[in-house]
Amino acid sequence: MNIGTIGFPADQQQKLARILELSRNQRYELVAFDPQMPPDLLLLFGEEATADPALEQLSAGYRSRMIQVSKEVPSESGLGHIRYPLVSSRVIRTLDEMTSENEESDDDLQAAAVAAEERFRKYTEVTADLPQPVTQQDHYRVLVVDDNSAMQQALTLELEKLPAAVELAYADTGEQALDRVNDGPFDFIFLDVVMPGIDGFETCTRMRELPTLKKTPIIMLTSKTSPLDEVKGIMAGCSTYLTKPIDPEEFQKVIGRVSSWVNEFKRN
Repeated sequence: MNIGTIGFPADQQQKLARILELSRNQRYELVAFDPQMPPDLLLLFGEEATADPALEQLSAGYRSRMIQVSKEVPSESGLGHIRYPLVSSRVIRTLDEMTSENEESDDDLQAAAVAAEERFRKYTEVTADLPQPVTQQDHYRVLVVDDNSAMQQALTLELEKLPAAVELAYADTGEQALDRVNDGPFDFIFLDVVMPGIDGFETCTRMRELPTLKKTPIIMLTSKTSPLDEVKGIMAGCSTYLTKPIDPEEFQKVIGRVSSWVNEFKRN
């Protein structure tokens, strides 16, 4: 599990690193904080760190993954707390508690796995049953929802490898995406999890409420592979996941399955 930090003095950063390295189960890894690819948990040193401008790029739902390190209890409700000075047992216990709060139970994960299998069955079955080679559409209309221009470019390059022409539309936020889908139907949608404003899970939920998007494949983009994120995505109604950065081979495998389903769905 990745742990990021903001505002830590060098000596306290080193101390935290030693604590995580020496933890009994060694499940935690200290990483550099990147708001485009947020860590599983984020530690803020002192109350002033909660005002760091980089936090504005995170979704509101991410607050449950933030922990303030300070002598006093945080004035902002909803933040976790590790009392300063750092003590190994105190740090690990709090991280374990926060991890527990942000993970689903084994029963929930098993139920989600069943739901995922049922959701993806229509893609895999259609792909297996289609005669080869599959007759492709001559044109796809695709929406890419991601505020990272580099990710938009990476997706564009991969989509251009499809044998059919691709008409691309872009949105930087969930709100923009919801406006875009009212402009006309899309064959499939790529949706980032972490965005300014409403996050990808909420955006996906709202999209599925629209009659025109009930069966549109929605591929969520995430820098994480935690079971919690997969469960949340499934519950929100996503069709499948792609992990960032994009692996070209995995991308083409997923997009081949999804486009085959789109072809068959439109043909019938």
